[in-house]
Amino acid sequence: MGIWDKFFGKNKTQKPESSPFLPKEDDPLDIQFAKNFTRKGGRFLYNESEEALHTDFREICKENHWEPEHVLSLQQAHSDSFNTTFTDKTSGSLKAYKAVLIECEYLISNTGKILLSENQIKYFKLSDLPDTVVVKATMSQLVRDVSQGMTLLKNKYSKTIPTNITTLKIKFDPEEVDIQDGESGTASKSIYLLLEDI
Repeated sequence: MGIWDKFFGKNKTQKPESSPFLPKEDDPLDIQFAKNFTRKGGRFLYNESEEALHTDFREICKENHWEPEHVLSLQQAHSDSFNTTFTDKTSGSLKAYKAVLIECEYLISNTGKILLSENQIKYFKLSDLPDTVVVKATMSQLVRDVSQGMTLLKNKYSKTIPTNITTLKIKFDPEEVDIQDGESGTASKSIYLLLEDI
């Protein structure tokens, strides 16, 4: 306390623990993604083994009353591994199925969205996919933002950059109202994320 404070009875105030001018510390990418993804209505299951991954997929099917033939895979390897229906179609409507099982390019931490390209969804529009999307991803696919994801995408596919690049929107995201979706929610989806740390 200064000398004038003693005379005028000024109360001691606590100093802030950190300067308001310093940037706030962000959560780690995985925590930030989890907060944003779940706040918007996404559901994810963290898996530490291949066995847990398959168990969680079976539980998702059981919870939604799906038989394996109700779930579609666009990659033969996923169809074989998860016992789902495979299609080699590259465009058209897949609405006859209850869900689609895909991978992704990157998980965008600052928005909770999922970056996709033709490598996962071929040339399908998001509105052509079933209403539920089950995404299989790994912790190594977490990125800070779309800009970092696009930079890594260009580096990953330096010879031929994929097309049909888009972000998967969560159907019940209260922060975004897509005018194109209207009442039906065709471009936004219910999303389950099977996150692997194997």
